[in-house]
Amino acid sequence: MSNKVDAITGILNDEHFQSVIKELQQNQLQTIMYSNQKESDIREQAYQRLACYNELMSYLESIAKTGEIKSKAWKIF
Repeated sequence: MSNKVDAITGILNDEHFQSVIKELQQNQLQTIMYSNQKESDIREQAYQRLACYNELMSYLESIAKTGEIKSKAWKIF
């Protein structure tokens, strides 16, 4: 489990990974902002992608935090 946590923590701390995720999010926000009034399907798709990126990051962060919590729990005992 710690290898998985360490790998995910490394990814989250990687500035290039963070940069790519932010770029992907910005691309979807731009799509939403600059779509025409009649392009609701395009906005919906961009919103779903943005939600997916956010969910992915939240999930990865929760795995990393779980590792931190478990390591601190062992220090108590």
